[in-house]
This record gives sequence, C-alpha cells and structure tokens, in this order.
Amino acid sequence: MKEQDILLPALERLTEIAGVTAKILSYPSGRGRNSDAIIELTKGQQTSILEADVKTEVRTATLDNIISRQQQTDGKRILITKYIPSPMKGELRKQNICYIETSGNCYIETRSMFVLISDQKSTQPKHNEDTKLWAPAGLKFLFAVLQEPDILNTSYRNMAYASSVALGNVGNFISEMKRDGYIIMGTRLEQPILLLDNKTALIDKWADMYRTVLRPKQLVGKFRFAKKEDRANWHEYTAQSGDIRWGGETAGAILTGHLVPEVYTIYSNSDRFELMRRLRLVPSATGDVEILRPFWNEDTAEPGDGTVPPMLAYAELISSLDSRNREIALRIKEKYVG
Repeated sequence: MKEQDILLPALERLTEIAGVTAKILSYPSGRGRNSDAIIELTKGQQTSILEADVKTEVRTATLDNIISRQQQTDGKRILITKYIPSPMKGELRKQNICYIETSGNCYIETRSMFVLISDQKSTQPKHNEDTKLWAPAGLKFLFAVLQEPDILNTSYRNMAYASSVALGNVGNFISEMKRDGYIIMGTRLEQPILLLDNKTALIDKWADMYRTVLRPKQLVGKFRFAKKEDRANWHEYTAQSGDIRWGGETAGAILTGHLVPEVYTIYSNSDRFELMRRLRLVPSATGDVEILRPFWNEDTAEPGDGTVPPMLAYAELISSLDSRNREIALRIKEKYVG
C-alpha cells in the first residue's frame, strides 16, 4: 500500500524525535471513505484521534480538498507527506491544518496537544533526470510560452531570448511539452505548426510549481514600511517608479479594484538599498513587504498599470489558500488571462 510507505516512516520519526506515540486505528475503505487512515497520537496523558490524508506530493488543490473536508466534518485532519514547501506550511498553520513530514517536521495542534518541529532537514524531491520542465529554467520557458504561444513557431534562439533561458535547453523543453500533452501538431495556411494544448491545466500546474520552485529563488528579502502613511500610500510609488512592478495582492488590487492588500509584493531589478530608501522600507523577517527579482524578459513584456504580467498575478493569488485572494485570481483570469 503506497500510503503505508509514507505513513509508517513519518509516524516512526515523530515518535523518535517528539516522543509522541502513534497508533494506526484503521484504514477506511470503499467509495465513501473520507481519509486514508485514522490515527491516534498520545503524548504523556494526552491523546488525540485524527483523520489522516497521506499524499506523495502537495499541490494547492490537495490543500483545498483537505480544508474543505475539515470544514465539513467534526474530525480533526492531519496531512502526512514526504515534503511540504515552506510557504505551504505557513498557510497550513493559518488554516489550523496539522501536518507531518517524513523528516519529522510537524505541526500538531488539537484540544489536548501541541507539537511544532521545524528544525529537521527536509529535502525537496529532485526532478527526474529526464524532467527539466518543472525546474526553474523550465518554469521561465513555460511562462514565456503561456504569455505568447505563437513563439513556439519561431526560432529556438528567439524562444531562448523571450524566456531568458539558455539556448541549449529549448529543444528539451519542447520535447517534454510534447511528451506530456501540452503541445500538439496543427496546421496554419496548410503549413504544420505547434499548438499549445491543455492550457488551463498547464497554467494551474505552473502556478503551484512557481510558488514552490522558482519564487523562493527570486526573493530578495522581507521588509516593512517605516510609517503607516507609507503603507496607506503604497500605490503612489507605481507612478513615481518605472522600475517597480507590483505583484501578488498588490497586483490584484490594481487590476480589479476589489482587494485591500495585506502583503505588498514588489518585483524590481533595482538595488535593494535604493528601493529601501525610496519606498522608506525597513528590513523585517516578519514584514508585510516582499521584494523579488523579475524572472521574465522585460523587453518582451507588455506595459501595464505598474503590475507584473496578469498571468503571474493570477498564479500568485490562485496558489494561495486565502479564499479572498483566490476569488480575485479568478477575476484576473477571466479578464486578462483567458
């Protein structure tokens, strides 16, 4: 049973490093099953029974389903998996969803028990040797293709330039897209051409992978506004600073007018200290301002309202577990992404 290959090592590791005794009470079966296992956790005199969702990998859709089931049932749920990206761990804790990694990192909060471990080394699963498409360079290439599918019918050199990736990678990326059903052959004016297929599924997978694979590499740091009035007037910096692109919730606010940001996301290639001086920012590990480096070729990006390309704004918002962000993401998709 595949679930046991993850569940048993995770529970054994939890017992080893946290002193929590774990017992598997049952494996629900049948079409109506609501979990992969029912487990009992005991620490000292305290015992909790939880419904376990055992997953080989974690996607936003996975977390949506877990949250939905927890809201519909009285039972406390726990996610057990090999690896959870750090951003998703934070969102799980916000939603009060317990989790255990096979490394032993965990968050368990019930009426009778609290355990939080985050110092165990946890390694993200490596991409297969024949799979480069979901590594950082592949995500850059996919972003360019999703922005302008017709570049698939231009030269490899042009595709490399448009996506800011090495020329030698382009052929491999296209081969993988064909293999995975994202590119099909078509005709235009009786000439064979490459067509993008399954675009919606590709965008949603790209959004998940961007958040966990590429976005952390682009992060410069976290900050806070020095004064409350600077936060209140954040949008004024769009007009003043052509080298700033707003992303995430701030892009959602600009593109729809229906969101008040709680996190202020800035994409810029400018020197961080210059940005700090100009926007009056102060470094803060828990700050609500984040600065990231753009990864796309800005020479090929269409000018907008001071925001990142709408597909990136959609991706950042739809891969969030915040329901209000996801609602705004769908508005952006309908109006700008298609």
